[in-house]
Amino acid sequence: MTLLRRLNNRSRKNQIYQAFREVGRAVRTVVLLRYLSDPALREQIQRATNKAEAYNGFTKWLHFGNAGWLASRDPELQDKAVKFLDLVAASVVFSTTIDMTWTLRRMAREGWTLNAADLAVLSPYRRENVLRFGDYTTDQLHIPPPAYNPTLHTTTEEAGGVRLYTHDELATVE
Repeated sequence: MTLLRRLNNRSRKNQIYQAFREVGRAVRTVVLLRYLSDPALREQIQRATNKAEAYNGFTKWLHFGNAGWLASRDPELQDKAVKFLDLVAASVVFSTTIDMTWTLRRMAREGWTLNAADLAVLSPYRRENVLRFGDYTTDQLHIPPPAYNPTLHTTTEEAGGVRLYTHDELATVE
C-alpha cells in the first residue's frame, strides 16, 4: 500500500516515480523502434487500426439521430446511450455475419472455390443490407428462429483456393 501511495505521488523528487517514468520511456522507445524497423508489425497495426475505424464509422452511421450527438449531459444517460448503440451495432453485425455465413455455405454447396484472400476482406460492417428508416414488424417475434450452427469448416486445395464445407457436408466428405 505504501508503494502505491508513493507511485501515485507524481513528485519529481520521488525516486520510484522517476525510475518507473524512465522505464516507461525506454519501453516506449523500444516499441517505436520495432514499429519503424518492422514492416510486418506496421502492417499488422494498420490492419487493426482500420478494423477499429471501420467499426467506429459503422456505429456513427447507425447512430443517425441528432447527428450522433449525445443529447444529455447526464453521464448515466450518456453511458446508457452508448451501450444501446453498441447493442444495436452488435445485433446488426451478428445478423450480417449469419447472412454472410449462410451465403458462403450456399456457395459451398454450389461448388464455388474461394481464395483465402477473398475471405479475408469480408467485413460484417456492411450498410446496404440495413434499412435504418424501414418499417419493422414485430408480429413474428414470438416465433423462435431455428437453431444456428456456426461451424464452417475449410480445407485447402492444391490450386491455392479454399473449399468451404458445411457441417453436414463435412460428414459426407470425411
